[in-house]
Amino acid sequence: TLCFATSVDAVVRAEEAQRNFVQTLSKTFANLTTGLAIFDRDRRLALFNPALLDLGDVSVDFLSSRPTLFDFFDKLREKQIMPEPKNYDDWRERMAKLVAAASDDRFRETWNLAGGQTLDVTGRPYPDGAIAFLFNDITAEVSLTRGYRVELDTLQSVIDMIEDAVCVFDSQGILTLCNTAYATLWNTDPDAGIPETTILDATQTWK
Repeated sequence: TLCFATSVDAVVRAEEAQRNFVQTLSKTFANLTTGLAIFDRDRRLALFNPALLDLGDVSVDFLSSRPTLFDFFDKLREKQIMPEPKNYDDWRERMAKLVAAASDDRFRETWNLAGGQTLDVTGRPYPDGAIAFLFNDITAEVSLTRGYRVELDTLQSVIDMIEDAVCVFDSQGILTLCNTAYATLWNTDPDAGIPETTILDATQTWK
């Protein structure tokens, strides 16, 4: 009978390091406000963070069951966390294109959901064949931008009613706003000319 022992210290240390790394990674992801879903090379959900749960009514049990990528997006569609496809027959084809785009680092979409929520969704590939999807809730930013545009449109409507030619320059001397009377008087196109016009350019035109 021959008995022998082989040291596996290096293997144990490597496994411990891997576990510690995953735990550290999970803690880091847990603090992110962006929803994260990472699928392994077999296209099964390998890792997700709490922010993903905040996006909608997707249960922890479902995510913990390591669903496939297609099942995951089917669940998002079912919970109305992604836009409803106009033609469900093309759904799988669209998902296949989505995976292909994410694998090539080309996938980025803005999802306007029925409940008024807006998500910025990005797909990122990894060298080992895994894919990460990031779900960023940009509802507040979109609402702020829309409100800002409404204010600008209102301001533009007000100054357009003034008969005198009016123009506004910012602190850097760049023309930021002018009314219809100004555009008519100096034969300028506000939409095309404002971004490039400085106060020096304008005074030369006035001369």
